[in-house]
Amino acid sequence: MVDYSKLLQNLEFVNISTDEFTIFEWKPPRSLKSYILDLNVVKQNPVSNIFFHIFRGNMKIVHIRSKNLIYTAGSNTEIQFQLLEALIEQVSKVFNEIYDIDSYIKYGNFSITVFNPFKDEINKIIKNFNSLDLVNEIMVPCRVCNTVLSITVKRSFIENSESYPVPLVYNHKGHAILCFIDKNYAVRGVELVNTTG
Repeated sequence: MVDYSKLLQNLEFVNISTDEFTIFEWKPPRSLKSYILDLNVVKQNPVSNIFFHIFRGNMKIVHIRSKNLIYTAGSNTEIQFQLLEALIEQVSKVFNEIYDIDSYIKYGNFSITVFNPFKDEINKIIKNFNSLDLVNEIMVPCRVCNTVLSITVKRSFIENSESYPVPLVYNHKGHAILCFIDKNYAVRGVELVNTTG
């Protein structure tokens, strides 16, 4: 079994923002890096409830706009996008259980230091990630590489699907494959797909 909490040690940051300002940011201990430019790029996307992926040199960034907030996570390239999405979903869930953020935003006069204790919650999520059972690992054959790939899939991606098998595109070493996954996480087919950009 994959140790996701060990993988999540590759996280660079987790950010929760409004369009105007950051209300919470987690970074690993002793990190002095700033991600202001990356967050400005994220905030330019007005679409809600869809995960977006950004490759930024040696970093992957995932973000989603949900209600009044933008949740963003960045890591090195070792972490797959689906794992970052599952992390953000859990962060959003726990954050909204603890804080009535709509009230804070509505009344406007608050200090963001009120959210500082949430750093402990992020550390708990990372430490206990495996026991949260938010992702599943599937093995997928790649005809291009002539190998079997280990792909992380969010449980919510499969369980919330309206039909099966669920299509998932996986970019790998300059090419992409399209996997069809059933509700039991069995791979029902794999196709090579052309990509453009």
